[in-house]
Amino acid sequence: MKGARPADPAYGGVAPTSGGLSRLRSGTRGVLLPAAAAVGVVGAGAFLWRVLAWPSAVSPDAWAYTAWGQAVARGERPLFELAATTPKPLATFLGLLVAPLPPDRGMAVVVALALGALAAFLFAAAYREGGAVAAAVAIVALVVGAELRPAIAYAFIDVVTAALIVAGIAFRGRLRIAAMVLAGLLRPEAWALAAVAGFTETAGSWRRRAVGSLVAGAAAPILWSLSDLVLTGDPLGTMHWRSERESSEGLRPMPWTDIPGELWNDLEYLGGAVLVIAGFLGLVLHYVRRRRSGPADPLPLAVALGWSLSLALEARYGAELNARYLLPVVAVLALGCGLLVAAIVPRRLRVGAPWPAAAVAAGALVVAVAFMDLGSTFQREIARNEALVASRPLVESVLSCGDLGVSGGRRALTVIPKLAASSRRSLHDFGLYPGSGPFAGVLHSTLGAPVATPTLPSWPSRSTGLGPLAVAPGCRASG
Repeated sequence: MKGARPADPAYGGVAPTSGGLSRLRSGTRGVLLPAAAAVGVVGAGAFLWRVLAWPSAVSPDAWAYTAWGQAVARGERPLFELAATTPKPLATFLGLLVAPLPPDRGMAVVVALALGALAAFLFAAAYREGGAVAAAVAIVALVVGAELRPAIAYAFIDVVTAALIVAGIAFRGRLRIAAMVLAGLLRPEAWALAAVAGFTETAGSWRRRAVGSLVAGAAAPILWSLSDLVLTGDPLGTMHWRSERESSEGLRPMPWTDIPGELWNDLEYLGGAVLVIAGFLGLVLHYVRRRRSGPADPLPLAVALGWSLSLALEARYGAELNARYLLPVVAVLALGCGLLVAAIVPRRLRVGAPWPAAAVAAGALVVAVAFMDLGSTFQREIARNEALVASRPLVESVLSCGDLGVSGGRRALTVIPKLAASSRRSLHDFGLYPGSGPFAGVLHSTLGAPVATPTLPSWPSRSTGLGPLAVAPGCRASG
């Protein structure tokens, strides 16, 4: 591959190759992959145990992906308009894969396995660039310094995005491009990174590399458009969905002066000031040192800076800025922490087999996950899911008579996917009320807001944990 550099014993004796992970020199050749895989298996097992031990606090986003995946499994059109989250092709596909699992755990299992994969790829990338110390410190920085509880408890798909981004850093060649393209099916911020990967991983002249960059950068949006066309009949379905949402919710651009502070607050919440500052210094120092001796990999810095800049631009033009969107940046900053420590410790500690580092990393994962608790922050979402379970028998009895309408503004768009996915009913059995079409019952959702004046027809009303439910005369709904 063009731009490959010779193995450097000062950085763990690593020599990049054009395909897959870097191969190691004599004493460690062929050992990195098993060591990284061991870290991933231990991490996935620990996170999966924690997910299954906690009460369900799955987020509305995860419920929506589950409902869409179930719809695709039944051969139905997923009604993206009956949810409050942005449709994402890869998220819908993952919802399809976990459709046979319990609905309140399916996406949580995906996130737990993705966290294990994230640990494996982070270990491999850190060891390749900085040796054993960097690999161990990077994992410790991630599980100790980063706030992972919300991602695990709520089953945020951003964990899968972070795992794919770090996989792209760990791999080289076509695998790097593929990882970035897959990440681009979850977040559009990855499109530019795919273009960077296409440029760096294409050999030949500048013109050939520019073409490679263009093709790699365009792959994800083209696949996204094809997915919209297949699932909705509209190749710009997601774009139209976002436009309607922004117009209905009146989202306003964030002033430029507020964006740096907001980004810093989100990074500090998700990763902590020490991890953010040390990680960024580590990435910069490592890149500068590599440039002095030959070609350096720009992707880690491109992720840290480019991803943050993309989110800032989106916030400036009215998109929501959420701390969890920065999880890929925090994962890369954990890599920077490992590289910073590796640059400080004596050279002899940076070389050698990866198994001692793998043992430290695996132990850190198990200990950190074992002592991780939910705390009081997630009790509200747990209560919402418990209310869903308690209300479902009455809701299902109404559905046996006909469709169910849901009112309550944006709250309705968080309740409908929960009801559909948890009961494994078609989204076509639900609708927004007031609206067209007859309903066998109308539920006024009060979750997440003070009780408002119910928007209900003049039918007999029942009380549920989700809100008052009016049942049409003639429907014998069990109480």
